[in-house]
Amino acid sequence: MPDDRTAVVRHRARVGYVDTDKAGVVHHTVYLVWMEAGRIEYLRARGVDYRRFEVERGLAMPVVEASLAYRSPARFDDEVVIETWVSSITRARIVFEARVLRDGEVLCEGAITTAVVHLAEARPVSVPEELRRACS
Repeated sequence: MPDDRTAVVRHRARVGYVDTDKAGVVHHTVYLVWMEAGRIEYLRARGVDYRRFEVERGLAMPVVEASLAYRSPARFDDEVVIETWVSSITRARIVFEARVLRDGEVLCEGAITTAVVHLAEARPVSVPEELRRACS
């Protein structure tokens, strides 16, 4: 859970019929999709247009690790809130943590670790200062 000094970005999603199984429960992979969307929205809210970052800087942030802990199921037509924050930044990696909530109840918690790579050379690079500032 983030502390008071950590920037938390929130966005909403509506559970679609396509997101559920025959029992009407959200498929486990959908939470990861929501957290990935949360990561991009976090960057946008902090002034980083990820698409522009890729095109202008020639850099990308591929996921190198992901973990999820499921607490309670979401169901068709629920409105969920995805909270996203950065929990750590190292020389070449950023860890985005997230929670998916429905009416304040935590449904899923997780973390997505990204590296920073040079696209044309397919090699890891240090986190650029502009990205480090935006995520701090």
